[in-house]
Amino acid sequence: MNVTASQAAPLRVVVIDDTADLRQLLRIALERGGMQIVGEAGDGAAGIEVVRDVQPDVVLLDLSMPVMDGLEALPHLRRIAPQAKIIVLSGFGAAQMAKRAMEQGADGYLQKGMSLGKILDQVNEIAAGPATEEPAAPRVLRIVPEPGAAVWDALALSPYGVLEVDGAAPFRIIHANPAAALLLDGAVVGRTLESTAAQIAALADLHLATGRATLTATVADRAIRVTFRQASRSLLLYLEASPDEIEELRRTVAATAHEIRGPVAVLNALAETMSQQDPADTEQRDRLLSSVARQARVLDGLTGDLLVTAQIERGVLRVDRRPVDPVAAIEAVVSDQQTNIVLDVLDHRWVLADPLRLDQMLGNLLRNAIKYGGPPIVVRVRAHDADHLVAIDVQDNGGGVPEEFRGRLFQEFARASGTAVGGIGLGLHVVRTLAEAHGGSVGYAPGPTGGAIFTLALPAAPEAVRPE
Repeated sequence: MNVTASQAAPLRVVVIDDTADLRQLLRIALERGGMQIVGEAGDGAAGIEVVRDVQPDVVLLDLSMPVMDGLEALPHLRRIAPQAKIIVLSGFGAAQMAKRAMEQGADGYLQKGMSLGKILDQVNEIAAGPATEEPAAPRVLRIVPEPGAAVWDALALSPYGVLEVDGAAPFRIIHANPAAALLLDGAVVGRTLESTAAQIAALADLHLATGRATLTATVADRAIRVTFRQASRSLLLYLEASPDEIEELRRTVAATAHEIRGPVAVLNALAETMSQQDPADTEQRDRLLSSVARQARVLDGLTGDLLVTAQIERGVLRVDRRPVDPVAAIEAVVSDQQTNIVLDVLDHRWVLADPLRLDQMLGNLLRNAIKYGGPPIVVRVRAHDADHLVAIDVQDNGGGVPEEFRGRLFQEFARASGTAVGGIGLGLHVVRTLAEAHGGSVGYAPGPTGGAIFTLALPAAPEAVRPE
């Protein structure tokens, strides 16, 4: 019998992740799916060497690793294996992290919480996408002298921002790939570059007048490098984020990994201890189980903040407001803490709040007071200056917030320098966003004798709608 067709060669995959157990699970899943694992590594630096040697079709890359993290390794991997599909497989789902990974050269971004079957499907789908011969900007620009629908479909996968605009002022936008829309906060076809990013429009004028090809603009406090190329009837703009932003994101990823690994290490130690304990010692078992639950709640709080941040980025954050007893909510959150906390109730009106979001806001404020402040910690429920609001103060007796940092206190990923303890800089940002989504607010004031007072203000529930 003559063989007229041969089966396609299996995809050759390298897995770079610092968790050996996860590498083993991925190997099993991908090999069952018909792929071939041709290399593994536990950090970015080792991964670069493996990829250089084996030249795989697909690279699965973790973000947070020792020695060299995924964001730092990405451009090296893209340069040494231009034909490979690089897929970031990370435990962090924040949209901003995904965006930065794509800007650095990733072809896809998957979360570790996905099932192995879904990861396999996504790897197959991304690997089947348009091939990348080389990553350099000139290749992208050379293939778009006259952009057509098929070309822009391919550019949708580009990790770099690409815009096509009219060849003269006011530079109306003709095409924008997703990375460009993210960098320019929603570049819309049909709008002028002047109305979207005035400084970049000014640079386009400068390019036409002087021929300078690469210039830097500041858009919404972000430095963006812009490379210009002229097509026959239009102007092409190639956009890259500032290296400083990549460095800031790298620090954030490292801080997040540190925050998560702490409770994970405790859980691992608890599992080992419980496996060796005397079954008759029920008192110790109960203490250990309580510790397991507490550490699980710490992890739940961290992942909850990351999820809310992702929902904020996508514009899909929702709250389900209903009458809630704030004192009962505070008591429940306080019971999870190992620090003595004083509850002072001066106004016991109910509030209109999403119960889960209220727990998240209170938990973040209390954890912030415990981590950065000092005892005694007082939670006070009182009347607000505005009659329609109820105020919840969380007051500590620590060093307070440095004056130079107060303006950035509620910003995303903001962390004060010189503090003795770490953090990912999301907790207060999440509190502010959730409070405003409820029609309330959160603010900071220094304590009368030192320390910090964070005040959460939420709408009071009308008397008639409160449950019995």
